[in-house]
Amino acid sequence: MPEILDPAVEAKQKNRRRSQRRRPRTSVKVQCRKGTHGLGPNVAVSLLDISDSGIRVVLKQELTTRDEVEIMIVAHGVRDTIKRLGYVRWQLKLENGLFCAGIEFQKRIDYRDWQVMASPN
Repeated sequence: MPEILDPAVEAKQKNRRRSQRRRPRTSVKVQCRKGTHGLGPNVAVSLLDISDSGIRVVLKQELTTRDEVEIMIVAHGVRDTIKRLGYVRWQLKLENGLFCAGIEFQKRIDYRDWQVMASPN
């Protein structure tokens, strides 16, 4: 007889992330610059999802895993621009020549700010 699993236990096994990811609201804009001084060109094209500990973003140019980047996020309802340093954790090339990357923040975003920026799926 097959084993019956509790749906809550099964969901926990599938999603092992530390933070919940959500699509951003349409008012959320992101910039990504290589390095920590914010002087390079913005390589971000679009923001795919956001959590309090990182983002998944489409980039114009390839970055290297473990590259340090500066992320700037502007959103309606958030008082100031959110600036975070982060590390590129993974990246893959898309068919259209752009790159999809996961970036982990060095310091988490305030949960309240994240709630304002995240779409209420």
